[in-house]
Amino acid sequence: MTPINIKDANAILLEPKNLLSKGELPKEIRERLSFELPSPPTPEERQAQVDYQNSIPQTTVIENKGEILATFGDSGWKTVFSNKDSFGPNLSETEILNLFKTKYGESLSINKYSPENAPTMGEIHEMKYGRPLTPKVDYMV
Repeated sequence: MTPINIKDANAILLEPKNLLSKGELPKEIRERLSFELPSPPTPEERQAQVDYQNSIPQTTVIENKGEILATFGDSGWKTVFSNKDSFGPNLSETEILNLFKTKYGESLSINKYSPENAPTMGEIHEMKYGRPLTPKVDYMV
């Protein structure tokens, strides 16, 4: 492909053409655009979800010099607490552990627990931030 010199370019005025109002669209398109959004959860439903998340056992806790870097939950969820340590959603636990070992070396601590003896996500959150996980947004105004 040959580059075009900017001096040889032509400016073209772009104008919206053939804009249709919703009423002018074909019926099948209007019907697709006329869907109801689900209503947001009630504060009680949101709190129930947070309570559930707080109760999930974290069977692997990864620390570096006492700072919790990541956890693997009994539910299959993987939580990494810092963007500088995120490795992508499709990595296995073994791959993530190997990346942490490479990055942090001997200062890394990997603690494994049985689900019955594991700290919960709420306890991990409290150790990390001084409080359990709480709803971030109260959008029920």
